[in-house]
Amino acid sequence: MAEELQKVHLYYDDINKIRVIEPSVLKETEDVRDTCKDYESKIQDFGKLIISLLTMLTELGDNVEKQKMAAIGSMNLLNSAAKERESEQAKLQAQIHEKTIILDQLDTEYDALQILEATQMETIEYLTQLR
Repeated sequence: MAEELQKVHLYYDDINKIRVIEPSVLKETEDVRDTCKDYESKIQDFGKLIISLLTMLTELGDNVEKQKMAAIGSMNLLNSAAKERESEQAKLQAQIHEKTIILDQLDTEYDALQILEATQMETIEYLTQLR
């Protein structure tokens, strides 16, 4: 009877149910299905891993961007401080130059006053001798 059923492409399976598919083809189909399920599971795990990696890389990129901005801010602050020091130095150099000019004027005036004092002392001494 099994041979007659096979001629019309009907088969008995392991639990004696009539099937349209040959048992070896059914077994291969089930193996392919199981393999596909394993493959799908691995693909889903891979997708989760990729999402995790992308999240981590995004966080790392954000952190790098923050550090970059902090470094730029520090560089700007450093440049600002350097320019401020240069400005302060130029201001102090201008004050030194101004004070030097005043000192030269005072030295010249002092020398002139010493000459005037010497002249006046000579005049006083001359006048005292005339008396």
